[in-house]
Amino acid sequence: MRTLLSNMSILHRFLLFFVLFVVIPVIFMYLFVTHNVSTITEKQVGKALLELVKTNHVTLDRSMAHVEDSMNKMMLSTEIQDMVNGPAGSLYERVRRYGELDKMLALTNQSATSISYSLILEDNNRLFSFIPGTEIQARGIFFSADISSQSWYSGAFNAKGKGVLSLISSLGQAEGQAQTFAMVKQMNSIWNGNTPTPGYLIVSGMEYLLQNDMAPVNISKEGQLLLLNANNQVVSLSDRFPLGAPFLLPPKVAAASEGIFQVKDEGQNWLYAMHRSLDSGTTLLYRTPLKAIIGEHVTVNRFVSVSMLLYFLMLIIVNISFIRSLIRPISRLARLSSSYEPGKPLTMARESSKSRDEIAILNNRFMDMMHRLNQTIHDKYTLEIKQREAELAILHSQINPHLLYNTLESIYWRMIVDGNTESAEMVMDLSLVMRIGLSRGKELITIGEELQHAEAYIRLQLKRHEYAFGVQWEVEEATKELLIPKVVLQPLIENAIIHGIRRMHEDGQLNISIKREEDEIYVIVEDNGFKTIAAATIRDIVEGRKTEIGYGIRNVHKRIQLHFGENYGLSYAEREGGGIQAIIHLPAMLPTSSGNRRDNDV
Repeated sequence: MRTLLSNMSILHRFLLFFVLFVVIPVIFMYLFVTHNVSTITEKQVGKALLELVKTNHVTLDRSMAHVEDSMNKMMLSTEIQDMVNGPAGSLYERVRRYGELDKMLALTNQSATSISYSLILEDNNRLFSFIPGTEIQARGIFFSADISSQSWYSGAFNAKGKGVLSLISSLGQAEGQAQTFAMVKQMNSIWNGNTPTPGYLIVSGMEYLLQNDMAPVNISKEGQLLLLNANNQVVSLSDRFPLGAPFLLPPKVAAASEGIFQVKDEGQNWLYAMHRSLDSGTTLLYRTPLKAIIGEHVTVNRFVSVSMLLYFLMLIIVNISFIRSLIRPISRLARLSSSYEPGKPLTMARESSKSRDEIAILNNRFMDMMHRLNQTIHDKYTLEIKQREAELAILHSQINPHLLYNTLESIYWRMIVDGNTESAEMVMDLSLVMRIGLSRGKELITIGEELQHAEAYIRLQLKRHEYAFGVQWEVEEATKELLIPKVVLQPLIENAIIHGIRRMHEDGQLNISIKREEDEIYVIVEDNGFKTIAAATIRDIVEGRKTEIGYGIRNVHKRIQLHFGENYGLSYAEREGGGIQAIIHLPAMLPTSSGNRRDNDV
């Protein structure tokens, strides 16, 4: 951490400390408080809603229980029991019983405000076919030859005399059209020990009766209060959900018996308060958008958030302006010192010499110092170039006499032994060697030109030693146009012949290979000589740790590094199977039209 701070500017340190010790703590406390306030508000409102829903559900259950009690009293009436259990009798008798029961039901329906009482009896023999059916009247007494075909029959029959809430088609309407929420109860005979009878008492319009009990729970305009039956069908009046519409409860709501839940549905968050009744088998559900509960709280939070953000921005701007007015000159000097590279022109101008600002004076003195340093570097660079040119000229001038003496000696001995024919060829090769060695003063030549020089030298040596060794060339054609310092192969070939294969007769083998690996060139000169010097010893000679011998190979190594840098040069390795390898490592460079080298990026 200390290292990180030391690498930061003063302005960045100030911003870091400001954010760490002011902005982040305040934001953390703000988020903690607002989140807990929102959570507490949601829990309190949710608990209140759940209590209202439970209380309201109890009221609804009482209303439904009251209706069932009324149905039980009606079933005990003489008119109903006489109609259900009495003998069929004559037509007159049947009409009389029907009239008395119809009169009783009419009086009961007149006293009911929103519900209607109806009685459906089984009439397999069509003894009451003169009575109007449900397609004509909406309530009253009805007879059916097949009661079991009714949609509500199964639930009422299985209830064994207990009132069952069912969603049925409104009486007086075609099947499947207008629906109503009704309580259906199978009648029992009091004359035969409360045994079931083929008759059912129906109280329709229950949704209107229960609607008045449900209304007080609607505490918000967006809230929805729904009463669902056991099949999760809507059995309460609602502007959004028609009676009988299926309502899909969220999984975690459907799995509970009661509770408060937050659910994301229809693109927004909802708060659910739900209670199930074991007595009536219904579910009372109230749901409202969460924003309707905590909307004002969210609005206040947003206002506070925006205010805090603006305050922090203003505070940061004011502090940055103040700090920058203090450290701007220091930062400018720091940028100048960090961007400065010795030898390159300065990118900033001096301050006015009339300024009495201490930092401006320091800036001017620093720039004067850098100008003097640049001039010193320029002078030193010029001297180094001249020195390298002199070193290259001296090193090259030392090679030519050495080569010339050995070649002339070879020509001399060959002319004594063989006569003038082959001597003329040797003189021609010598001419080629000297011409390429001079190279019109150029220090870098192509590998193709260097190969001509090496081939001419090898021909001279083959004639001198009476073709006592073999030569194998493996040169990639594409490498011949790349650059190489002149006269670097000849010293390596000379060492391989003299110290390796000169006295091996026909067994001696000299291999010369040139290959390219990406942007690198490797020139390998190897022999299979039996007189092998340890590679470590030769490396000491090349790198100058042993100066009494090996001037030629050390000269080659220095020239390569002077041209291409410390990463390149000459190295030696022991050859597998005997002998030694001399390896020249060069960058792959092409000559330019002006004769200078350039990097080969292809």
